[in-house]
Amino acid sequence: MGVRLFLTTKISTINRILPFTYILKVEYLVIVIFSVVCLIGGLLVYMLFYIYIKSRREKKYDKWRLISDLLIRKAVFYDDDQVQAETNIPVTDRAKKLMNKRHFRKLLTEEIVSAKKNITGISAYNLKNLYQQLLLPNYALKNLKSRYWHIKAKAIQELTVMEMDEYVTELISFTNNQNELVRMEAQTAIVQFNGFEGLSFLDAITYPISDWQQIKLLQQLAHARPVDMGIDGWLKSANNSVVVFALKLARNYQLFELHDDILQCLDHTNPHVRLEAINFFCEIYTEDTSDALISRYLKEDLKHQLAMIKAIQNIGSEKDVPFLVSLLDKDDHEIKISAARALTKIGKNGIALLKRHADDKGYPLDQIAMHVKGGLPA
Repeated sequence: MGVRLFLTTKISTINRILPFTYILKVEYLVIVIFSVVCLIGGLLVYMLFYIYIKSRREKKYDKWRLISDLLIRKAVFYDDDQVQAETNIPVTDRAKKLMNKRHFRKLLTEEIVSAKKNITGISAYNLKNLYQQLLLPNYALKNLKSRYWHIKAKAIQELTVMEMDEYVTELISFTNNQNELVRMEAQTAIVQFNGFEGLSFLDAITYPISDWQQIKLLQQLAHARPVDMGIDGWLKSANNSVVVFALKLARNYQLFELHDDILQCLDHTNPHVRLEAINFFCEIYTEDTSDALISRYLKEDLKHQLAMIKAIQNIGSEKDVPFLVSLLDKDDHEIKISAARALTKIGKNGIALLKRHADDKGYPLDQIAMHVKGGLPA
Protein backbone atom coordinates (compact mmCIF):
# COMPACT_ATOMS: atom_id res chain seq x y z
CA MET A 1 0.00 0.00 0.00
CA GLY A 2 2.83 2.38 0.83
CA VAL A 3 4.51 1.83 -2.55
CA ARG A 4 1.25 2.26 -4.41
CA LEU A 5 0.53 5.49 -2.57
CA PHE A 6 4.05 6.79 -3.38
CA LEU A 7 3.69 6.04 -7.10
CA THR A 8 0.27 7.62 -7.21
CA THR A 9 1.65 10.78 -5.61
CA LYS A 10 4.59 11.00 -8.09
CA ILE A 11 2.38 10.51 -11.14
CA SER A 12 0.01 13.20 -9.92
CA THR A 13 2.95 15.57 -9.41
CA ILE A 14 4.33 14.92 -12.95
CA ASN A 15 0.92 15.55 -14.47
CA ARG A 16 0.80 18.94 -12.77
CA ILE A 17 4.37 19.96 -13.80
CA LEU A 18 4.38 18.89 -17.47
CA PRO A 19 1.77 21.34 -18.76
CA PHE A 20 3.51 24.23 -16.96
CA THR A 21 6.93 23.25 -18.39
CA TYR A 22 5.46 22.97 -21.87
CA ILE A 23 3.88 26.40 -21.57
CA LEU A 24 7.23 27.86 -20.48
CA LYS A 25 8.95 26.36 -23.51
CA VAL A 26 6.34 27.76 -25.88
CA GLU A 27 6.52 31.21 -24.34
CA TYR A 28 10.34 31.17 -24.53
CA LEU A 29 10.20 30.13 -28.18
CA VAL A 30 7.74 32.93 -28.96
CA ILE A 31 10.03 35.48 -27.25
CA VAL A 32 13.06 34.25 -29.22
CA ILE A 33 11.18 34.37 -32.52
CA PHE A 34 9.86 37.85 -31.73
CA SER A 35 13.34 39.07 -30.81
CA VAL A 36 14.83 37.70 -34.05
CA VAL A 37 12.06 39.28 -36.10
CA CYS A 38 12.60 42.62 -34.34
CA LEU A 39 16.35 42.39 -34.89
CA ILE A 40 15.95 41.61 -38.58
CA GLY A 41 13.38 44.38 -38.89
CA GLY A 42 15.70 46.80 -37.16
CA LEU A 43 18.57 45.85 -39.43
CA LEU A 44 16.38 46.31 -42.51
CA VAL A 45 15.25 49.73 -41.30
CA TYR A 46 18.85 50.71 -40.56
CA MET A 47 20.04 49.52 -43.96
CA LEU A 48 17.25 51.36 -45.76
CA PHE A 49 17.99 54.50 -43.75
CA TYR A 50 21.75 54.17 -44.43
CA ILE A 51 21.15 53.66 -48.17
CA TYR A 52 18.85 56.67 -48.22
CA ILE A 53 21.34 58.90 -46.40
CA LYS A 54 24.23 57.65 -48.57
CA SER A 55 22.21 58.25 -51.73
CA ARG A 56 21.40 61.79 -50.66
CA ARG A 57 25.03 62.42 -49.74
CA GLU A 58 26.27 61.08 -53.07
CA LYS A 59 23.80 63.25 -54.95
CA LYS A 60 24.93 66.24 -52.91
CA TYR A 61 28.60 65.46 -53.57
CA ASP A 62 27.89 64.99 -57.27
CA LYS A 63 26.38 68.49 -57.36
CA TRP A 64 29.33 69.86 -55.41
CA ARG A 65 31.76 68.11 -57.72
CA LEU A 66 30.00 69.58 -60.74
CA ILE A 67 30.20 73.07 -59.23
CA SER A 68 33.89 72.55 -58.44
CA ASP A 69 34.67 71.27 -61.94
CA LEU A 70 32.90 74.22 -63.54
CA LEU A 71 34.75 76.66 -61.29
CA ILE A 72 38.13 75.06 -62.01
CA ARG A 73 37.42 74.85 -65.72
CA LYS A 74 36.51 78.52 -65.72
CA ALA A 75 39.81 79.37 -64.00
CA VAL A 76 41.92 77.16 -66.28
CA PHE A 77 40.50 78.63 -69.46
CA TYR A 78 40.10 82.18 -68.20
CA ASP A 79 42.28 84.18 -70.59
CA ASP A 80 41.46 87.72 -69.55
CA ASP A 81 44.67 89.75 -69.60
CA GLN A 82 43.59 91.42 -66.39
CA VAL A 83 44.20 88.17 -64.52
CA GLN A 84 47.86 89.07 -64.73
CA ALA A 85 46.99 92.04 -62.53
CA GLU A 86 45.36 89.70 -60.00
CA THR A 87 41.78 90.48 -61.04
CA ASN A 88 39.35 88.07 -59.41
CA ILE A 89 38.08 85.13 -61.40
CA PRO A 90 34.24 85.14 -61.58
CA VAL A 91 32.69 82.90 -58.92
CA THR A 92 28.98 82.08 -58.83
CA ASP A 93 26.84 83.01 -55.82
CA ARG A 94 26.06 79.33 -55.34
CA ALA A 95 29.78 78.54 -55.01
CA LYS A 96 30.30 81.46 -52.63
CA LYS A 97 27.57 80.20 -50.30
CA LEU A 98 28.94 76.67 -50.36
CA MET A 99 32.34 77.94 -49.22
CA ASN A 100 30.89 78.08 -45.71
CA LYS A 101 30.55 74.29 -45.75
CA ARG A 102 33.68 72.47 -44.57
CA HIS A 103 33.13 69.39 -46.72
CA PHE A 104 32.64 71.45 -49.86
CA ARG A 105 35.82 73.42 -49.16
CA LYS A 106 37.71 70.17 -48.69
CA LEU A 107 36.38 68.78 -51.99
CA LEU A 108 37.11 71.99 -53.89
CA THR A 109 40.61 72.27 -52.43
CA GLU A 110 41.46 68.71 -53.40
CA GLU A 111 40.20 69.34 -56.94
CA ILE A 112 42.21 72.56 -57.29
CA VAL A 113 45.40 70.98 -55.93
CA SER A 114 44.99 67.93 -58.19
CA ALA A 115 44.51 70.15 -61.24
CA LYS A 116 47.46 72.37 -60.29
CA LYS A 117 49.80 69.36 -60.25
CA ASN A 118 49.12 68.63 -63.91
CA ILE A 119 49.21 72.04 -65.58
CA THR A 120 51.63 74.93 -66.03
CA GLY A 121 51.68 78.41 -67.47
CA ILE A 122 48.81 80.89 -67.27
CA SER A 123 46.33 78.15 -66.35
CA ALA A 124 48.40 77.23 -63.30
CA TYR A 125 48.62 80.90 -62.39
CA ASN A 126 44.85 81.21 -62.64
CA LEU A 127 44.35 78.26 -60.30
CA LYS A 128 46.73 79.79 -57.81
CA ASN A 129 44.82 83.05 -58.09
CA LEU A 130 41.51 81.25 -57.52
CA TYR A 131 42.96 79.40 -54.52
CA GLN A 132 43.96 82.69 -52.92
CA GLN A 133 40.77 84.46 -53.95
CA LEU A 134 38.68 81.87 -52.08
CA LEU A 135 40.91 82.34 -48.99
CA LEU A 136 41.79 78.65 -48.98
CA PRO A 137 45.35 79.28 -47.69
CA ASN A 138 43.80 80.39 -44.39
CA TYR A 139 42.29 76.95 -43.85
CA ALA A 140 45.61 75.27 -44.73
CA LEU A 141 47.38 77.43 -42.16
CA LYS A 142 44.73 76.48 -39.62
CA ASN A 143 45.37 72.80 -40.38
CA LEU A 144 49.05 73.31 -39.62
CA LYS A 145 48.02 73.69 -35.99
CA SER A 146 46.15 70.38 -35.95
CA ARG A 147 47.20 67.74 -33.42
CA TYR A 148 47.00 65.08 -36.15
CA TRP A 149 50.18 64.60 -38.16
CA HIS A 150 48.44 63.55 -41.38
CA ILE A 151 46.44 66.79 -41.44
CA LYS A 152 49.64 68.81 -40.96
CA ALA A 153 51.45 66.92 -43.70
CA LYS A 154 48.56 67.38 -46.13
CA ALA A 155 48.37 71.10 -45.37
CA ILE A 156 52.10 71.55 -46.04
CA GLN A 157 51.82 69.59 -49.29
CA GLU A 158 48.85 71.72 -50.31
CA LEU A 159 50.71 74.99 -49.75
CA THR A 160 53.70 73.59 -51.63
CA VAL A 161 51.73 72.52 -54.70
CA MET A 162 49.93 75.85 -54.79
CA GLU A 163 53.30 77.67 -54.59
CA MET A 164 52.43 79.65 -51.48
CA ASP A 165 56.02 80.75 -50.88
CA GLU A 166 54.85 83.69 -48.78
CA TYR A 167 54.20 81.22 -45.98
CA VAL A 168 57.70 79.76 -45.95
CA THR A 169 58.33 81.21 -42.49
CA GLU A 170 55.41 79.23 -41.08
CA LEU A 171 56.79 76.02 -42.59
CA ILE A 172 60.39 76.22 -41.37
CA SER A 173 59.58 75.00 -37.87
CA PHE A 174 58.13 71.78 -39.30
CA THR A 175 61.44 70.76 -40.91
CA ASN A 176 62.44 69.21 -37.57
CA ASN A 177 59.03 67.86 -36.60
CA GLN A 178 58.97 64.57 -34.70
CA ASN A 179 56.82 62.97 -37.41
CA GLU A 180 58.85 61.83 -40.42
CA LEU A 181 56.22 62.57 -43.08
CA VAL A 182 55.62 66.07 -41.72
CA ARG A 183 59.38 66.70 -41.76
CA MET A 184 59.71 65.43 -45.32
CA GLU A 185 56.88 67.60 -46.63
CA ALA A 186 58.25 70.70 -44.87
CA GLN A 187 61.82 70.14 -46.07
CA THR A 188 60.59 69.56 -49.61
CA ALA A 189 58.56 72.77 -49.46
CA ILE A 190 61.44 74.91 -48.17
CA VAL A 191 63.82 73.66 -50.87
CA GLN A 192 61.19 74.13 -53.59
CA PHE A 193 60.58 77.71 -52.49
CA ASN A 194 64.17 78.78 -51.72
CA GLY A 195 66.39 76.39 -53.66
CA PHE A 196 69.85 75.86 -52.15
CA GLU A 197 69.24 78.56 -49.58
CA GLY A 198 66.37 76.43 -48.29
CA LEU A 199 68.92 73.87 -47.09
CA SER A 200 69.57 76.12 -44.11
CA PHE A 201 67.32 73.77 -42.12
CA LEU A 202 70.29 71.36 -42.10
CA ASP A 203 71.93 73.61 -39.52
CA ALA A 204 69.39 72.77 -36.87
CA ILE A 205 67.65 69.45 -37.56
CA THR A 206 68.21 66.65 -35.07
CA TYR A 207 66.12 63.93 -36.71
CA PRO A 208 67.66 61.81 -39.51
CA ILE A 209 67.05 62.47 -43.20
CA SER A 210 66.03 59.23 -44.86
CA ASP A 211 67.79 58.02 -48.01
CA TRP A 212 64.58 58.49 -49.98
CA GLN A 213 64.22 62.08 -48.75
CA GLN A 214 67.82 62.81 -49.73
CA ILE A 215 67.09 61.58 -53.25
CA LYS A 216 64.01 63.82 -53.45
CA LEU A 217 65.94 66.87 -52.26
CA LEU A 218 68.73 66.25 -54.76
CA GLN A 219 66.17 65.96 -57.55
CA GLN A 220 64.65 69.29 -56.55
CA LEU A 221 68.04 70.97 -56.42
CA ALA A 222 68.87 69.75 -59.93
CA HIS A 223 66.82 72.64 -61.31
CA ALA A 224 68.06 75.27 -58.85
CA ARG A 225 70.96 77.68 -59.26
CA PRO A 226 73.95 76.55 -57.14
CA VAL A 227 75.05 78.96 -54.43
CA ASP A 228 77.53 78.89 -51.57
CA MET A 229 75.93 76.24 -49.36
CA GLY A 230 78.27 76.08 -46.37
CA ILE A 231 78.78 72.36 -46.80
CA ASP A 232 81.98 72.38 -44.77
CA GLY A 233 79.90 73.13 -41.67
CA TRP A 234 77.46 70.30 -42.40
CA LEU A 235 80.37 67.86 -42.68
CA LYS A 236 80.93 68.41 -38.98
CA SER A 237 77.28 68.01 -38.00
CA ALA A 238 76.33 65.76 -35.08
CA ASN A 239 73.52 64.44 -37.28
CA ASN A 240 75.11 61.66 -39.35
CA SER A 241 72.45 61.86 -42.06
CA VAL A 242 73.28 65.55 -42.55
CA VAL A 243 76.93 64.62 -43.08
CA VAL A 244 75.95 61.95 -45.61
CA PHE A 245 73.74 64.40 -47.50
CA ALA A 246 76.52 67.01 -47.48
CA LEU A 247 78.88 64.45 -49.00
CA LYS A 248 76.37 63.70 -51.74
CA LEU A 249 76.04 67.42 -52.48
CA ALA A 250 79.82 67.78 -52.63
CA ARG A 251 80.05 64.85 -55.02
CA ASN A 252 77.19 65.98 -57.26
CA TYR A 253 78.57 69.49 -57.62
CA GLN A 254 82.23 68.48 -57.89
CA LEU A 255 83.37 70.58 -54.92
CA PHE A 256 87.11 69.86 -55.15
CA GLU A 257 87.88 72.49 -52.52
CA LEU A 258 86.33 70.21 -49.88
CA HIS A 259 88.78 67.38 -50.60
CA ASP A 260 90.76 67.76 -47.37
CA ASP A 261 87.63 68.21 -45.24
CA ILE A 262 86.11 65.07 -46.69
CA LEU A 263 89.37 63.18 -46.18
CA GLN A 264 88.68 63.45 -42.44
CA CYS A 265 85.33 61.74 -42.97
CA LEU A 266 87.21 58.52 -43.78
CA ASP A 267 87.80 58.24 -40.02
CA HIS A 268 84.19 59.01 -39.06
CA THR A 269 82.58 56.71 -36.50
CA ASN A 270 79.53 56.16 -38.69
CA PRO A 271 80.07 53.55 -41.46
CA HIS A 272 77.52 55.19 -43.77
CA VAL A 273 79.47 58.44 -43.63
CA ARG A 274 82.74 56.65 -44.40
CA LEU A 275 81.18 54.85 -47.36
CA GLU A 276 79.86 58.08 -48.82
CA ALA A 277 83.28 59.69 -48.37
CA ILE A 278 84.88 56.80 -50.28
CA ASN A 279 82.33 57.30 -53.08
CA PHE A 280 83.27 60.97 -53.20
CA PHE A 281 86.89 60.05 -53.88
CA CYS A 282 85.88 57.94 -56.86
CA GLU A 283 85.62 61.18 -58.82
CA ILE A 284 87.44 63.91 -56.91
CA TYR A 285 90.99 63.19 -55.82
CA THR A 286 94.63 64.17 -55.67
CA GLU A 287 97.72 62.08 -56.26
CA ASP A 288 97.74 61.18 -52.55
CA THR A 289 94.10 60.17 -52.25
CA SER A 290 94.69 56.51 -53.04
CA ASP A 291 97.35 56.38 -50.30
CA ALA A 292 94.77 57.61 -47.80
CA LEU A 293 92.39 54.84 -48.87
CA ILE A 294 95.03 52.12 -48.75
CA SER A 295 96.20 53.15 -45.27
CA ARG A 296 92.66 52.61 -43.95
CA TYR A 297 91.86 49.49 -45.97
CA LEU A 298 92.51 46.89 -43.25
CA LYS A 299 90.33 48.74 -40.73
CA GLU A 300 87.21 48.44 -42.87
CA ASP A 301 84.65 45.69 -43.46
CA LEU A 302 84.15 43.93 -46.79
CA LYS A 303 81.60 46.42 -48.15
CA HIS A 304 83.90 49.38 -47.56
CA GLN A 305 86.95 47.50 -48.82
CA LEU A 306 85.21 46.78 -52.12
CA ALA A 307 84.26 50.45 -52.39
CA MET A 308 87.89 51.44 -51.78
CA ILE A 309 89.12 49.09 -54.49
CA LYS A 310 86.57 50.54 -56.89
CA ALA A 311 87.78 54.04 -56.03
CA ILE A 312 91.41 53.05 -56.61
CA GLN A 313 90.35 51.53 -59.93
CA ASN A 314 89.17 54.99 -60.99
CA ILE A 315 91.90 57.14 -59.48
CA GLY A 316 94.86 54.78 -59.00
CA SER A 317 98.25 54.85 -60.70
CA GLU A 318 101.25 52.57 -61.11
CA LYS A 319 102.26 53.11 -57.47
CA ASP A 320 99.07 51.36 -56.37
CA VAL A 321 99.75 48.19 -58.38
CA PRO A 322 101.64 46.32 -55.59
CA PHE A 323 98.71 46.82 -53.21
CA LEU A 324 96.24 45.50 -55.76
CA VAL A 325 98.45 42.51 -56.54
CA SER A 326 98.58 41.65 -52.86
CA LEU A 327 94.80 41.45 -52.82
CA LEU A 328 94.86 38.68 -55.43
CA ASP A 329 95.98 36.29 -52.68
CA LYS A 330 92.97 37.02 -50.47
CA ASP A 331 90.44 34.24 -49.85
CA ASP A 332 87.39 36.31 -50.72
CA HIS A 333 86.48 35.98 -54.41
CA GLU A 334 84.85 39.43 -54.56
CA ILE A 335 88.12 40.97 -53.43
CA LYS A 336 90.04 38.97 -56.04
CA ILE A 337 87.70 39.99 -58.86
CA SER A 338 87.65 43.67 -57.83
CA ALA A 339 91.44 43.79 -57.55
CA ALA A 340 91.88 42.07 -60.92
CA ARG A 341 89.50 44.50 -62.55
CA ALA A 342 91.32 47.45 -60.99
CA LEU A 343 94.68 46.16 -62.25
CA THR A 344 93.37 46.01 -65.82
CA LYS A 345 92.25 49.63 -65.59
CA ILE A 346 95.47 51.07 -64.22
CA GLY A 347 97.71 50.27 -67.18
CA LYS A 348 99.81 47.72 -69.04
CA ASN A 349 101.99 47.00 -66.03
CA GLY A 350 98.91 46.06 -64.03
CA ILE A 351 97.67 43.72 -66.77
CA ALA A 352 101.08 42.06 -67.05
CA LEU A 353 101.35 41.50 -63.30
CA LEU A 354 97.81 40.10 -63.20
CA LYS A 355 98.67 37.60 -65.96
CA ARG A 356 101.91 36.57 -64.28
CA HIS A 357 100.24 36.11 -60.91
CA ALA A 358 97.41 34.12 -62.47
CA ASP A 359 99.88 31.82 -64.22
CA ASP A 360 101.69 31.17 -60.94
CA LYS A 361 98.60 30.60 -58.78
CA GLY A 362 96.40 28.79 -61.26
CA TYR A 363 92.73 28.18 -60.46
CA PRO A 364 90.63 30.18 -59.69
CA LEU A 365 92.79 33.24 -60.33
CA ASP A 366 93.51 32.21 -63.93
CA GLN A 367 89.75 32.02 -64.60
CA ILE A 368 89.20 35.39 -62.95
CA ALA A 369 91.98 36.98 -64.99
CA MET A 370 90.57 35.48 -68.18
CA HIS A 371 87.10 36.76 -67.37
CA VAL A 372 88.32 40.25 -66.48
CA LYS A 373 90.60 40.57 -69.50
CA GLY A 374 87.75 39.36 -71.70
CA GLY A 375 85.96 42.62 -71.00
CA LEU A 376 88.88 44.72 -72.19
CA PRO A 377 88.74 46.45 -75.58
CA ALA A 378 90.86 44.90 -78.30
